[in-house]
Order: sequence, then structure tokens, then C-alpha cells
Amino acid sequence: MLVRVLLALALTALLTASVSACDSGDTTTSGSTPSTATSSGRTTTQGALSQRDFKNKVAAAIITGTDLQGDPGFGLTVDVSEQNGLDTVQLVLDDAYKQYTSDPDRQDEIVDGLVQEAVKRMQEGNTKRSFSEVRDQLMPMLKRSVDVSRIESDPATKRFDDLDVIYAVQGDHYFTVATKDDLARWGQSMDAIDSLALSNLEKQTNKNQKLLCEPSGGQKLCGWASGDGYDASRMLVPGLRRQIVKELGGPAVYAVPLESVFVALTRNYAPVIKSKVLQEFTTGKNPLSPELFEERNGQLVALPQ
Repeated sequence: MLVRVLLALALTALLTASVSACDSGDTTTSGSTPSTATSSGRTTTQGALSQRDFKNKVAAAIITGTDLQGDPGFGLTVDVSEQNGLDTVQLVLDDAYKQYTSDPDRQDEIVDGLVQEAVKRMQEGNTKRSFSEVRDQLMPMLKRSVDVSRIESDPATKRFDDLDVIYAVQGDHYFTVATKDDLARWGQSMDAIDSLALSNLEKQTNKNQKLLCEPSGGQKLCGWASGDGYDASRMLVPGLRRQIVKELGGPAVYAVPLESVFVALTRNYAPVIKSKVLQEFTTGKNPLSPELFEERNGQLVALPQ
């Protein structure tokens, strides 16, 4: 049964990603500059790099010139990430590409400037952001402790069972893990950040991500697999768990075998899905926990073995 709901939820995530990809595809540059159509249909200044080749050039320059990773993104963007951390920034290349097509001889200068921008933004992290700027962007994320231990920036963490909760500032073109120094600079305690982040995730979920439920043999399975990076973390939100309990009509047991999956079903079905959860944890991408969880005295705890 778990396999069925995982497939249903994963399909929803896949469709969402596909629509996003279509909506954010490469655009063309317009204007009076002489242009020519490439075999792929993109319009470029005669003799200049296409949009695709330009962003590939920028991504390659980031890889070869820094210790960061650069990957061509959707549209005219490059996604930049770090090797020993979770921070990412997205370079939007529209203006840079217009400058380049206006004067292709400045290619090296423009690309170098983008590389420097990526390095600067990654190094700055949240240091230039005030608490008022980030308070609505803070989100919680469940991670395995072994993964958190690889983050070099000393992230602010809160323990949950054998996992860690980290907190990140999620903007339109960046994802930056909040550090202990960030919390000190903002004058915020760990409990305050945790409460705020859970509240933000609940609001975002209620607005954008509908709870999915799947009937199966007289039983109902519920959960999230939106692919937005916060699916497993939704298990931490009391208000979202209450939605599940209401849908199921009684106490629930919860599972987050992967970072991208959060499923729940009635408590009496726990023995049935235990092996399936373990299988998903063992074989799936970005595994999180093989445990089943329940709410006890208002607290989320691992189900006794």
C-alpha cells in the first residue's frame, strides 16, 4: 500500500516539476541587433553564443575558477551550490546576456563578473540580511545528522529523534542555511526560530501544497510529496498533523523514509508498512529515517520497536 501512495505522490511532484520546466524555458533576446536563428530555434546575435551556450560558459567558469558547483538552470539562469554545504544561489543572466550580445568582445569580462558575483553571494550568506528581511523566509528542514555534520558554516540545529532540524532562508534566487552567528546577530533564540519556521512552513503548505490522500482497500493514506524540499519537514508541524488525523478519523502513524516523502495512515496499520518504509529508506534517493512516528502527549516521538 505504501508503494501505491508513494507512486501517486511522486507523480504529483513530477507533474509539478514538468509544468515549472515548461513555464520557465529559455527566452529569446529581442531588439534591433542583427540576429540569426540556431538549429535549436533560439535567436542570437550573429556570431555570438546562444543563450544556452552562454549559460553553459558561465557554469563552466564557476566550476573551473572556484570551489563551487555551477549548473545551467531553467531559462537564462545558472544554479550555484557549494560542495560542503547546502547553500545555493541562482544567477539570473538576462542583463548580462544583453550586455554580451551588444558587445561580444566583452565576453570574458562579463563572465568573470558573474563568477565574482556568485562567490561574493555565497560568502556573504545571511550576513547582509536583517531579521525583518528573513523572518517570513525562514523554513525548517529535517536532515540526517551525518549530512548536517558536513556543513562547514556551523548551522543552527535542533535535535529531533536521531535527526537534525536546520533552518534556512529561502528567497527567490537563494537558499541559505541559518548559522549560529546569524541567530546571535538577529537576537533570536533557537526556540523562537523553530516556532517561526514551523509557522512559515504551515502557512506555505496551506497556501500552495494540498494534502494528498489515497484510498486503498478500505484504508486511507495521506501525505505530501511536492518536491519542494520540505515534504518530510512537514511532519514536524502540529497543524498539518491535525489535518491528517482529521482526514484519517483517528490517531495516525507517520513516516519520512525520504526527504521528499511524508506519508501517514491510521495507527493500527503501523505493522503493515514498517517493512515498506525500511525498503524506501534503504533504496530511495536522499534517505531520511526508517522509523515510524506517532504523537504522544502532544509530542512527536518514534514508535517503540
